[in-house]
Amino acid sequence: MDAKYFAFIDAYDEKGMYKLAQAVESARRKDPSQRNQFEKEILKIDEKLYICYLTFTGEILRLFPKENDPNNTWYGPRDALKTFPERQREEVATILSKYIHGVQKGLKEGNWDAANMAIEDIRDFQKRYGYKVLPSETRLKAEILYNKLMIFERLTPFYFFIGLLSIVLIFIQIFKPGLNLQKFGKVVVALLVIAFLIHTAGLGLRWYVAGHAPWTDAYESMLFISWAVALAGIVFARKSLFVLASVGIFAGVFLFAAHLGWLDPQITTVVPVLKSYWLLIHVSVLTASYGFLGLAAILGIISLIFFAIKYEKLLGKERVINLEMGIKEATKISELSLIIGLSLIISGNFLGAIWANESWGRYWGWDPKETWTAVSIAVYAAIVHLKYIPNWYSYYKMAVFSVLGYFAILMTYFGVNYYLTGLHSYAAGDPVPIPTWVYWAVGFLAVLIAAAYKNRKLQT
Repeated sequence: MDAKYFAFIDAYDEKGMYKLAQAVESARRKDPSQRNQFEKEILKIDEKLYICYLTFTGEILRLFPKENDPNNTWYGPRDALKTFPERQREEVATILSKYIHGVQKGLKEGNWDAANMAIEDIRDFQKRYGYKVLPSETRLKAEILYNKLMIFERLTPFYFFIGLLSIVLIFIQIFKPGLNLQKFGKVVVALLVIAFLIHTAGLGLRWYVAGHAPWTDAYESMLFISWAVALAGIVFARKSLFVLASVGIFAGVFLFAAHLGWLDPQITTVVPVLKSYWLLIHVSVLTASYGFLGLAAILGIISLIFFAIKYEKLLGKERVINLEMGIKEATKISELSLIIGLSLIISGNFLGAIWANESWGRYWGWDPKETWTAVSIAVYAAIVHLKYIPNWYSYYKMAVFSVLGYFAILMTYFGVNYYLTGLHSYAAGDPVPIPTWVYWAVGFLAVLIAAAYKNRKLQT
């Protein structure tokens, strides 16, 4: 077609046959990872046309529950008038007639009372015949409140503020060691606790609205990872500004990434296999491990920054000593966080095997997620045991490996979910574009590791 836009009717020929049928069928027969750009676009257009069709026929609004339906199915107006029992058909016809009359009156006179009364009749109809699946008024109000509050969107800059404020305090502490920053540190800890409580309340509200644990999809798991990071920060915070800086930045980044637009934040039902108490146990434990391991990675980055700027001629001996003390403190906390993270990921993997046996009849099947979780366990087991090799261990290596090790987690989480096909994949092997900033971030890490190498030895 030459035109930029086309009408809905243009998708059909003179005989009423769908012009895209053959192309759509061909695209659907292919594995998602094997489809070319044309086939992906055809499927998107087909989906839009289908939504248009449902809209024009009124079927997109499935307003009417069928009485005594074993599947609790709701129907659009046309199907309701065709398939419902006679008594229900008469009710639906009366309601629709009242609504159409009310709309016509509203358009002519500006009086919408009759139309609103018809909508109330629809609501009463739903309550009488669809009460088994209809959310309670309290839950509806909770969902409206959840959407209005926009808790996680507003927490993002708050976490970043905590992280940046902590970084500023760290550098003040290094360059002006005589200043007493204890009160400021307590304020930052209090801010983190407040953010964590609000975050917890947000997850709890989403849990109540959805009716299931809020870590069943990519968006929710990122919310939970940032929550786990905040929890790790509270566990290790005490008097450490390094932890506070790491927590603020890491939690902020994950919440920011969750709202970039490529993840769907809508609350949905869960697939049957996830309707299990194992969802609460396995997924929460495994996802929480990502938070603790992520905290270690951010602490490693801060240590590498300190290594990179550790020049005695530029800073003076006293400030270099302060930097090295900061590196040691960050490494100590990082090692504790790594141990907790490794313990959680191992426990989560074993719990997942038990769930897999209940759901699929086997404990282990070399699914991509299972395989990469095992890889992550091996990687972090090696990193944790690095300190027991005296001739090889160093603070610099610990910082480097705590950062590089997190790439195994990123592959387990993002790589498997969006680039590999398996039982745990969100995109069924249909890859999403890699954002440009990811390449810049990897380049920055490479430069930082190289810059820190020259000053890798500590004087104290």
